[in-house]
Amino acid sequence: MMKTVRIFSLILISAMVTGCPVVSKNIVGLEDYKLDAQKIDGTWINQDGAMLIKTLEPDKGIIKIIFLEDKEDVETAKIKIMKGKSWLYFNILPEEGEKEPEYLWGRIEIEEGRIIFWHASNEAFAKAVKERKIKGIIDKKKQLNGKLSFETSTVILTDSAKNIVNLVELSEKTYFVWDDPTVIIKLTK
Repeated sequence: MMKTVRIFSLILISAMVTGCPVVSKNIVGLEDYKLDAQKIDGTWINQDGAMLIKTLEPDKGIIKIIFLEDKEDVETAKIKIMKGKSWLYFNILPEEGEKEPEYLWGRIEIEEGRIIFWHASNEAFAKAVKERKIKGIIDKKKQLNGKLSFETSTVILTDSAKNIVNLVELSEKTYFVWDDPTVIIKLTK
């Protein structure tokens, strides 16, 4: 899980800066999203660097991202894109053999030449778990960084994908950090 979080920090930098991600025990989405490889495959950039995106299984919505920054230690991430009722969701697939997989997820929008990612709001989901609007646990950890001691919390959703999608799509609450999306732009046609 940590490697996945580290890999994806390039894209979801603000979720990782706070160290407070929202993960799910189930893949978030209601059905597979069919990808158009022509729209997806190629080199993409944003202010944090460049990445190569390749469609692995177009009918199942699975892509692979290869980060092009560090030639010595090439990092990759496999992502599954799923359809909700009216939105698309991304789920970072765990590495092979993880006994209890957890999916770092959020909302994604795929446009012509541009992909936008929004990470889930730890604060909003922590509140929803406490108020029993959704099933989950809040895993708090003390972090030490030199003389600084601070607490991070991961919200681990244990509810069904259907209940998660209903909560985020049918409520007034802002379950995503809308004002801080990650946008990547396609370089190659």
